[in-house]
Amino acid sequence: MNNRIKPNYILKVSIVLLIFVTTLNKSFAQSSPSSVAYVTVNEGKLQGRIENGVFVFKGVPYAAPPVGPLRWKAPQRLAHWSDIRKARDFSARPVQKSGILYEFRSETMSEDCLYLNIWSTAKRDDKPHPVYVFIHGGSFIHGDGSQPAYDGESMAKKGIVYISINYRLGVFGFLAHPDLGKENQFGASGNYGLLDQVAALKWIKENISAFGGDPKRITIGGESVGAQSISAHMASPLSKGLFSAAIAQSSSLLDSRRLIRSKQASEKLGTDFATFTKSTSIAEMRSIDEKTLLKLASKGDPRRFKPTVDGYFLPKFPTEVFEAGEQAKVPLLVGWNADEVPSLAFYRLKRATPENFYKRVRKIYGEDAAEVLKYYPVKTKKEAKIAGAKVGSDWLINFGTWRLAELHAKSTAPVYRYLFDQPHPGLTPKTIKDGNVFQVLLKKLINRAITGSAFHAAEIEYALGNLEVQKNYAWKPADYQVSEQMQAYFSNFIHNSNPNIGSKEVTLVNWPQQKVGAKQEYLRIGLPSKVEIERDTTRDRFLLLQRIKFAE
Repeated sequence: MNNRIKPNYILKVSIVLLIFVTTLNKSFAQSSPSSVAYVTVNEGKLQGRIENGVFVFKGVPYAAPPVGPLRWKAPQRLAHWSDIRKARDFSARPVQKSGILYEFRSETMSEDCLYLNIWSTAKRDDKPHPVYVFIHGGSFIHGDGSQPAYDGESMAKKGIVYISINYRLGVFGFLAHPDLGKENQFGASGNYGLLDQVAALKWIKENISAFGGDPKRITIGGESVGAQSISAHMASPLSKGLFSAAIAQSSSLLDSRRLIRSKQASEKLGTDFATFTKSTSIAEMRSIDEKTLLKLASKGDPRRFKPTVDGYFLPKFPTEVFEAGEQAKVPLLVGWNADEVPSLAFYRLKRATPENFYKRVRKIYGEDAAEVLKYYPVKTKKEAKIAGAKVGSDWLINFGTWRLAELHAKSTAPVYRYLFDQPHPGLTPKTIKDGNVFQVLLKKLINRAITGSAFHAAEIEYALGNLEVQKNYAWKPADYQVSEQMQAYFSNFIHNSNPNIGSKEVTLVNWPQQKVGAKQEYLRIGLPSKVEIERDTTRDRFLLLQRIKFAE
């Protein structure tokens, strides 16, 4: 199995293609005719807004700014403040390279990025509302909680206290180095972005009752690397007790390629990077300004800075934790999309032909290619296009997500699995025309790839009820129908840890729990949504990938 290639290239191309892609509790008071709201948290008083009947607090700090000597340290507790702190606008997003058509509502970018955003409709006399904490995706190098797709107003109107969070990304969030390990009693370094998420969850558990939220009913969820983060928290001893249910959309760290395999390997990457920056000490590296550091980290693959088995946040591989039944045994809603990776990405922009398909599969799977090819028969160009997308999707997304559902179902906790299959309407003509010549051409290419498919991240707006917020897409009545159903399932799960119990406003097909060790029933979400049974070929090909350990 020596001739295998890493999935980085396909992942890069895929990301380029899809990148566009009243009063609260006791301490909360509303000032009457204006749109101002106040809340008192452990550290002091916050001033937020009332927007469309929803209490909104944006840019709420949950940890001390990780700047200067706190760069590459675990997040530190916030200091108290005496004045009223404004929480009316989104904070700076984490330091990252610009992405074409990445839509942010945050106006600036800074290392001082450890903030969260809260939406709530809870009133003084309400019973505590369930809480949903959403962790954004973006390959651990892009994204923030201000993105329109992650808006919380619609979920808040479903009686949920919704929270989106920021965390450190790239070299700022995941650099490991032996000298950094010497600075703490655990000897660990790296995984700072995941430790940020832990700090956010702790802050939420301590303070969310002030916003009308129930600290005993906190569901964590995320998409792509957000879903990888969810599986990490389920496996980490540091996150135990901080949440009561989980939602993982399209990925998990049970595909171990997503991790750096050892503390030594991650520290070697760190020492190599330090040499590249011409620094002789951590102090020198901390003195590099954030823009220069980002530029240096962007030379080479920026995704080399990613989660690692550090012996602290992750004492061992998440797969080992789940196999031993040591994970957080919470209800899990999990699934993936029908067309996660476009064939265009699988073929590296080359033509989809049977010959090119066989070449790519042999390149990926080496000596196991012949066995793998049994599950992806190809004779025509059309079949090559379809099979290329399937192989790429299984390789990059589907296997790890399937493995999470499969192993967690062996615990005592319920698992609900879905396949999102709603054809996407594509970009609006106005969105395509906006921009320079290069951007217009790229958007036309992207529009060809996404229109009519259920691509990676396509489900987010549907699940969170945010079609109206995301103006770039040409939504149709069918999309609103699917969104109404999908949001109802997600809302029910957040309220009751069961997607079938709750809202009577929408007629829903009963969503069965996943069983152990058999062909699984899952919910195909689309128009119409329906329960299906896992095909033998689907299950067998995942079992094959597990057996040949391609993901190891």
